[in-house]
Amino acid sequence: MGIESMSLQQKIGQMLIIGFHGTEVNDKIIKAIRNYHIGNIILFAGNFKNPKQLYNLNKELQRLALKENGLPLFITIDQEGGMVTRITNGATFFPGNMALSAGGNEEDAYLYGKYSGEELKALGINFNLAPVLDVNNNKDNPVIGVRSYGENPQRVSKLGSAYIKGLQENGIIATGKHFPGHGDTSVDSHLDLSSVNHNKDRLERVELYPFKEAINTGIKAIMSAHVMFPAYEDRKLPATLSDKVLTGLLRNKLNFNGLIITDCMEMKAIDSYFGTVEAAVMSIKAGTDMICISHTEAKQIGALNRIIEKVESKEISEERINESLKRIIDFKSEINIKSFINSSYETAYNIINSDIHKEFSEKISNNSITIVRDNGLLPIKKEEEILVISTNAQVLTGIDDFIEDRNINTSFSKEFSNCETEIMSLKPSKKGIEYLTQKAKGKCKVIICTYNGNLNIEQIELVNEIYKINRNIIMIPMRDPYDAANLDHIPCILLAYEYTPISIKSILKVVKGEIEGKGICPVTL
Repeated sequence: MGIESMSLQQKIGQMLIIGFHGTEVNDKIIKAIRNYHIGNIILFAGNFKNPKQLYNLNKELQRLALKENGLPLFITIDQEGGMVTRITNGATFFPGNMALSAGGNEEDAYLYGKYSGEELKALGINFNLAPVLDVNNNKDNPVIGVRSYGENPQRVSKLGSAYIKGLQENGIIATGKHFPGHGDTSVDSHLDLSSVNHNKDRLERVELYPFKEAINTGIKAIMSAHVMFPAYEDRKLPATLSDKVLTGLLRNKLNFNGLIITDCMEMKAIDSYFGTVEAAVMSIKAGTDMICISHTEAKQIGALNRIIEKVESKEISEERINESLKRIIDFKSEINIKSFINSSYETAYNIINSDIHKEFSEKISNNSITIVRDNGLLPIKKEEEILVISTNAQVLTGIDDFIEDRNINTSFSKEFSNCETEIMSLKPSKKGIEYLTQKAKGKCKVIICTYNGNLNIEQIELVNEIYKINRNIIMIPMRDPYDAANLDHIPCILLAYEYTPISIKSILKVVKGEIEGKGICPVTL
């Protein structure tokens, strides 16, 4: 379909990315595509039951879009790996960025992109909202953390660019996020608006560096951050709504010619201060090509209609719309949609169950486990009397979406015959700390698995209280490595970087002495 033959509603529909509830094509998504000409979808864990269901869902969605609008959908997903993984079973579960950085190199990052791209393509996904290119240099950052490759902008750049190459060579659009950089914030933009207050010199040396290199690599999409950058924008506007950031900096200064897309416009940093619908208009004025509204139908259709109103009233020129639309259509023309439509699930099944992919993922996970120190407590012998204390893996930020029931205690119990386990809450109470401290008395070794204890200091208080009565502590931060900061007195600390099925297996191999912990921590503790 050519731009000249499209109605205004059809044009605006191609600029929206929407989510929907359910694992099948339902009346709401049919209406969105048929009546409102929505051209792009974002998938979440709630859209996924198993790979075959997802494959069939994507095929049905594409057939519907081609029939109604003559253009394929961008089907997007946050398949970052590690803690942000939407396809959680039936395909290769890859480690997250910080685990890759701890246990891998540029070649591994390329292969990661290649293998994950092959699997996404097989399932009908053509647009991955990854990699995270934020430089995580703030230990109090609640939302980026282990999603980042680390604190060194050069390393973030090298690994990110290698991943981008691997992903895009396999026909998947890569998305660098969150421009100009969400790494040095202490507020989750899902919950509130924050600011990065560094000067331009610092921002260009650190935050912008991975994005500049990604652009040189040929990245096709960049996602904006709902974060303020006073060095570039003196009004109280986040990057997503700032023409000075999106057009002045990203388009004009950095010469980015790909797709600019927003993070979800229902996040509180946008919705609470500007309103999702009005912010959609502001973002298009600022230079955005595609607006993401993940959840609420009324806001999705409301934004569509409001943008149409602003174009009809000449507040936004139709030339501005056509400029974005041309980019969208050009990139969509590169999608080999017929290949997917005519494919079989049997072929997809063989790709997502590749032994090569699974062995690669296991290798990276094993290599990522980092021994900060070990004063003779490893390996643990099968007959030793041990106590394992851990949290359950759980959703901590808006991006986590859904985390299936995971607990490392079960794995320890299967491996060690004399193992007692206890679950601690994310913020253990004073009574809870007293109870667990008493349980630790007399144990040969106490394994404490923290989960973002850096931001939930009650967990660290528990570690220190147990140390007073039993010094044989093996501490394992199961997410943020910063949990281990300022704990030089703890005799043994391992870093896992994520609380996932593959990291649990790797941790068990290290504590049993089956493999070495070769990882190098990508941040300073």
